[in-house]
Amino acid sequence: MKRVHAWRDVVLAPAALLAPAALLAPAALLALAAALALSQSLLALDPPHDASWGIDCASCHSPHGGFGGGLNIAENNPNVCLSCHMPVGLANSLPFSSADQALPGVAGTSHRFDSSPAGHAMADGANTSSGVLRSDGAFTGRIERSYQITITVSGDVGGAMFSWTDSAGNAGAATTAADVPLAAGVRARFDNGISSPAFVAGDRWTIFVRNDLRDPDRLIAFEKPMAQRLENGKVVCSTCHDQHSQRKTPADPAAPPFAGPGTGEGRHFQRVDNDTDQMCLVCHAPRNVTQAVQGSHPVGVAVPASAGFQTPAGLNLVAGNVSCTTCHQLHYSDSGGFGAGSGDGYLLADSMVGLCDQCHTLGERLSAAHLRTDIGALWPGGQYGSTLPAQPAAYRGACTNCHWPHGWPDDASPAQDFPRLFAERYDLADDRSDPDDAEDLCFTCHDGAPVADLRATFTKASVHPVADSQQAAGRSVECRDCHDPHLARPRVSLPGPSSVPRPASGPLTGVRGIDIAGAAVAPAAFEYQLCFRCHGDSNAGVAPTQRLFPSTNVRLEFAGGFASFHPIAQTGTNPNVPSLYNGWTTGSIMACTSCHNNDTGPGDGGTGTNGPHGSAEPQLLERRYVTADNVNFQQSNIRLCTKCHDYNNSIRRDKSFGEHRKHIEGERAACNVCHDPHGSSGFTKLINFDTSVVEPHNGVIEFQSTGTFRGNCTLTCHGETHDHKSY
Repeated sequence: MKRVHAWRDVVLAPAALLAPAALLAPAALLALAAALALSQSLLALDPPHDASWGIDCASCHSPHGGFGGGLNIAENNPNVCLSCHMPVGLANSLPFSSADQALPGVAGTSHRFDSSPAGHAMADGANTSSGVLRSDGAFTGRIERSYQITITVSGDVGGAMFSWTDSAGNAGAATTAADVPLAAGVRARFDNGISSPAFVAGDRWTIFVRNDLRDPDRLIAFEKPMAQRLENGKVVCSTCHDQHSQRKTPADPAAPPFAGPGTGEGRHFQRVDNDTDQMCLVCHAPRNVTQAVQGSHPVGVAVPASAGFQTPAGLNLVAGNVSCTTCHQLHYSDSGGFGAGSGDGYLLADSMVGLCDQCHTLGERLSAAHLRTDIGALWPGGQYGSTLPAQPAAYRGACTNCHWPHGWPDDASPAQDFPRLFAERYDLADDRSDPDDAEDLCFTCHDGAPVADLRATFTKASVHPVADSQQAAGRSVECRDCHDPHLARPRVSLPGPSSVPRPASGPLTGVRGIDIAGAAVAPAAFEYQLCFRCHGDSNAGVAPTQRLFPSTNVRLEFAGGFASFHPIAQTGTNPNVPSLYNGWTTGSIMACTSCHNNDTGPGDGGTGTNGPHGSAEPQLLERRYVTADNVNFQQSNIRLCTKCHDYNNSIRRDKSFGEHRKHIEGERAACNVCHDPHGSSGFTKLINFDTSVVEPHNGVIEFQSTGTFRGNCTLTCHGETHDHKSY
């Protein structure tokens, strides 16, 4: 409906106020013209909205018969702006279209200019209804939501019927009306169109709503200039931009100064001062936090001058601080990585993949497995409670696959967000206080969909106890203790025999450890250094076998001070081991994971995951290693030993010990009865007797080496006395 100019809207000479314009004398008409000119001088002087661009009052306003509020030449404020800001308009260098408006996570390159806490209603492109659906109310949900509305019975308002569902699982049906409640504070408003029936069965609309938006009716005094420029409770162009004045300070540090009316081109026509992103906080105040623990990325804070951070070269720091417009580009954003001119609706100042890297340097984009754009993490959708939806392929490797910048509700406590902006629960405590689902962030991907199934591995009989309920006091192990998610790299291959210790590379990259001397190292250089953190000086566990020379400190066992040891950090003490095969020699150095590994992993020819996460064998062993005495001999019972030691061609033929076969097959003594697989502080050749089987003879249990492949024992075993018995 057209509107007639209200006299109070124009500055007039007093005489002109006495009669309608049609009855004014020529002098009064001149006064009216002067008043209109004065109005222009008061409001529309600053470039480029001035005569230098051929713009005057009549470019946007009509004194009589205006279509919109403020006597605009078009209905709705955005339509006035778009009359110039279009590809063929006067402001074609800065074009907009309604389709550019952001639908976060869907599409869009510009901040919405027809939305509110009630969201935005968008009609399906195939609709034939002349009626209009608008959203109303104020969304109260914790995360963004969409509502799908479908006309089920044709008719006008009051007669047409519709059904609805939302992305949170709610649904309903009702009769069209001016105010129909849906869910979480959102209402649907139906208005008849120019033809009947106004609403046609099968036609559809989608209402998109965002969380953490403040109701404009509650704005404080400073924010009133913006609140007064809402149309039907919704943000429009003039809510943020004062199209007449460049006086207010923008956030853009490169903007020119304002030197009075007629100056300031390039200051973005701010409605209020915005040098610290004040305008953003008018509606987005709930996200004005200074710590991530408050449920959103901090704003109004400086980039920390510490390791893991850097000053962003391609982002705008507002007054030296990280702020809303540091990360978000309100117009012409191409943040989605979907190609030129496209967008994902998040209005980022850089791609979703590259934005965080500008400040955060914890990860290595080109090498870290989670952060690579070719093989990196891609959130498949919450699988263990988190409601974060699956991310598009263009986000592969983005930090948002694990961290959601404005927080995501904790499924166990929906009124709170996951800590540290995580997208799912993650184990952070070292005191066994985390719930057992605290590995769900890792398991969301590492459960076979989309990558290797580690989750199932942790259900085996022997596991590294990542679940807090499995852990002992002071002995906590989490995924992050062995894997740095920002630095871990793919394993190129499963290494075999080597002359140097296995490096802490691939998935173990960047994790701290303890070196062979007991000193802390960060990052660890070798795989064994990770193991020493728990199985070294701090180990207060119980050894699985009762030994003559007991030890639970594997660092000391492998440090070189023992009489004999398996070569983990350095080569062993025995220069003659004829049983070695499969590429192993006395110059080889093995790894902890040569023995402790997944029993269905590639180390044993399986297709499962590599690493000591879980095994069906005790002590996280890769292969069967029976330690019990007097068990009917089967070669399969010592498969762990025969991985490196050739049983049939060496041990069974007694090449290094004259009665190997007799002891193992005839006496049914397990390898473990005589040999300690880690090391022996008393005897060479890893001899460290199991004292639950081997007893003293005259108070002595002893082995003496008498030369190459020669020695004698003093002990009692299986009731047979060995008194310096030679072999």
